[in-house]
Amino acid sequence: MNKTLLIIISFLFSSLAHAQYANFEASTGGFSFIPAFTSNSPHLIINAGTNESKRLSFHTLSTVRLSNFTPRGVVLISRYKLIDKKLKVNIGVHLPAIQINDDDHVDTFFAQELIASYELSKKVSVGAFYLHGKGKNNDFEANFLSFNTNVVQGNFSFLSQLYGLDMDETYGVSETITYKINKNIDVRGFANKTISDGKFNWTLGARYNL
Repeated sequence: MNKTLLIIISFLFSSLAHAQYANFEASTGGFSFIPAFTSNSPHLIINAGTNESKRLSFHTLSTVRLSNFTPRGVVLISRYKLIDKKLKVNIGVHLPAIQINDDDHVDTFFAQELIASYELSKKVSVGAFYLHGKGKNNDFEANFLSFNTNVVQGNFSFLSQLYGLDMDETYGVSETITYKINKNIDVRGFANKTISDGKFNWTLGARYNL
């Protein structure tokens, strides 16, 4: 394992030690903010961060390959609440976002995000998510925009998303269904249809919330 991977693993454990919330999900696939990029190989997905009720918060999102328990990606996110009422608006930066391929090559990215949501009722909310990403040691650059609806029915929640990406004219729809077993454990199913190229991918996962 090279020096960069050791640094990433050390930082991940340090982040977990100082986190105010954390959850771990074992999934048949990975995670990506862009549904079309979601991996189909099994991963452990780790989320941790500071108190989300504060105006400024910090978050770590990590994915680990279950085949060999090596990191696939780490995203460090800082978010600031511009509006925190019925309408919520957050801005954030990903500094950095790190992706590691099967040959241990590390790509780094810098990204900015804008997240907005509006509560129509206690059970229904609508929102939008914009993400601009640019590679630091590669030529990747893209803009991603999605519109979503979240519906809560008892222990179930349904997150529907319509999205577009200005790369290869990519656009599609996705659905995430979550069932809350208790306050610590939930199970999730994710399905994505990339309409622009006909690709379909899905994942199943179980999550434990500390």
